[in-house]
Amino acid sequence: MTEFQNKTYTINIGTSDFKKLVTESTLYVDKTLLIKTIIEDAFDVLLITRPRRWGKTLNMTMLQYFFGIPVKNKGDIDEEEQSKRRDIFSQLKIGEHPDILENYLGKFPVIFVSFKEIKGNVYETTEMDVRELIYGLYTTHEYLLYSDKLSEWQKDLFKKFMTKSFDLAELKNSLFHLSKMLYAHFGQKVFILIDEYDTPLNDWYALQLARETLSPAEDSYFQNVLGLFRGLFSSTLKGNDFLEKGVVTGILRVAKASLFSGLNNFGEDSILDEDYAEHFGFTEEEVNTLLHKSNIDKNPETALALKSWYNGYKIGGLTIYNPWSIMNCIKNRGKFKAYWVGTASTALIEQALILDKFQEEMQILIEGGSVDMIADPKMVFADIKSSPNALYNLLLFSGYLTANSIENAKAGMYRCDVRIPNKEVQEVFEVSSMAWIAQKLKIDMNEYNAFLDDLLKGNIDAFTERLKGYLETSASFFATGPKNAELFYSGFVMGLVSAVSSNYSVEAERESGLGRADLLLIPTPTARHQNALVLEFKFAKSDENLRLLAQKALEQIELKNYEAKIKAYKNVASTFKVGIAFGGKDVEVAFNE
Repeated sequence: MTEFQNKTYTINIGTSDFKKLVTESTLYVDKTLLIKTIIEDAFDVLLITRPRRWGKTLNMTMLQYFFGIPVKNKGDIDEEEQSKRRDIFSQLKIGEHPDILENYLGKFPVIFVSFKEIKGNVYETTEMDVRELIYGLYTTHEYLLYSDKLSEWQKDLFKKFMTKSFDLAELKNSLFHLSKMLYAHFGQKVFILIDEYDTPLNDWYALQLARETLSPAEDSYFQNVLGLFRGLFSSTLKGNDFLEKGVVTGILRVAKASLFSGLNNFGEDSILDEDYAEHFGFTEEEVNTLLHKSNIDKNPETALALKSWYNGYKIGGLTIYNPWSIMNCIKNRGKFKAYWVGTASTALIEQALILDKFQEEMQILIEGGSVDMIADPKMVFADIKSSPNALYNLLLFSGYLTANSIENAKAGMYRCDVRIPNKEVQEVFEVSSMAWIAQKLKIDMNEYNAFLDDLLKGNIDAFTERLKGYLETSASFFATGPKNAELFYSGFVMGLVSAVSSNYSVEAERESGLGRADLLLIPTPTARHQNALVLEFKFAKSDENLRLLAQKALEQIELKNYEAKIKAYKNVASTFKVGIAFGGKDVEVAFNE
């Protein structure tokens, strides 16, 4: 960890308000060239998908602040505010394009709506939340009631939204009606910005993964929510003569919903594309600038460690960093931890990562390997249970995997070689692997950690008895074939390593497959137990004697003299040598001190 000297910058973490960021912080990344890319894009409507906390909402408020016409209470243009905005943007990167400032800054009415807080689990609640959102949106344009450009019927309709007396049909057409009114008042087409459009559906996907079957009421909820948002988006973005340009952001492309079907001039950009790669997340150059301004680059080791923790994404030929983690690491004076993974509900990811069908590939990924997949931006995420490829797509587009290579395939799909991007995300996979093992042992994570603690304390007999009992209760899982046993035992070793990695120095030597695994766990001086462990794992064939195999593993530890590596650590109080032999649902352990 680096202590920053003579701190001369201000930093604002967590704000999604562009104006607040640029006026209150001196340490931020200028993404205003996104404005130029949006203007030059040939599509009338854009869907941009990126992982959460990658700056989507911040960029959308920037677009709102740039394009929007500032108005006073009665709807007159606020010239003073417009001048302030010109001063701000002229000093940013977009200021290098005076023609854009002249023709676009403060020249358009803007509708901005974000669905990131719409997370109901019954349709009535979701509809009510959307109604409140639309009501709040209309109140920000209350000046339209005083406009002599609106007809009386338009004002009557506006009042229905202001008094929350609008019906479902009017709700579905609410954004269209508002765009028409804004056009009437300003004589200018409207920018419509829809942020986090997919949030109301993501919790439903997580519910589907968690349940074997969904009740008719739960399925009805999904269909009703689809109908609500399909109507809302279709009327707003399809054939809207008052639309200048629409920008929609989210994490996932909800294909099954057909929310954007029928749009004639509709473009998409995901982490597989190039056009918007530099505008979301931080580039290598931007991170280097931040490290210099915050003095982190004065310690090369710290700067290098930061990059291993938070970079690794390859998008459009660029190395992209997770912006939330970078800024939090700087704010916390170079302290490395998982800032991003704990920032929001990850129920969908958590449910996906403990599916049995994913464990073999998951172990490959945890060990630093990669997996081939077909990436499809239009993947139906509702089919994750039945389609392993949908699972990979979920992880890829959510930021839990990144593509080493991308090749065009047929029908708008891509062939990708994917891996875990960085150390922060690695922890998510490791914890999920532990959760999968705990699930198979039919225990919760607290009991699982207590069970491992027996081993670390040197209570090998207690550890052995508990392990035998757990395996006995999980017999049905192992009865389905030797492949499951191999996955379980390999995952068990990974879970053990993951559980102790923060307080132990871990040395592992693995041959290909599951032939053997040598593991040394050496405590740091701050570890609760100052015992070192040397473990040798054996996996029996059907006719092998487990007791003899466990003893053989112990003898191998003695023969190779692994204990010699531990003698250099003066803090180690005791060293336990443990041979573990697995076979089906049975286990035997041989050990000595």
